[in-house]
Amino acid sequence: MKKKWQRILLVAVVLLVVAGAAGAVVIDRMTTGKLDHGTVFTAASGELRVKPGQLFSVEVSAHRVRGDVWTETDPTPDPAVVQTVGDEYVRSVGLANLGGAIGSDSGGHYYFVFRAAQNPGRTAVTLHVDYRDHAGMTFSGGPEQTRRQFTVNVG
Repeated sequence: MKKKWQRILLVAVVLLVVAGAAGAVVIDRMTTGKLDHGTVFTAASGELRVKPGQLFSVEVSAHRVRGDVWTETDPTPDPAVVQTVGDEYVRSVGLANLGGAIGSDSGGHYYFVFRAAQNPGRTAVTLHVDYRDHAGMTFSGGPEQTRRQFTVNVG
């Protein structure tokens, strides 16, 4: 009888470990995205210094459910200095999201990924969130926060 309970306990522990590992994999895939983001810059705007050939990204917070869709806009970066690799939105997963309740969006982040050219140079990367601008809504930093501009120095 004692061995039967030991086996049941062992099976229960193994199932809990497997369920925990599977849950961790699911959450990791939901919150890391598919692209390699390289060195991540999170400033609202400003100067970015990168090395030749370096993979890097600019991260901006967003709530897509509320209409935040960030895009790269004019002026586009000089391709002789920086090449665009891609962009993606990665959801944040908080406790509110795990229940799947309506209106429980905790937002996420857009990552705009670039690779610096091999030669030194300087260019601009400009990001814009169109919806808030047209709807007259603002971020806590004011209306100028609907546009973010970064000067990228490769060298």
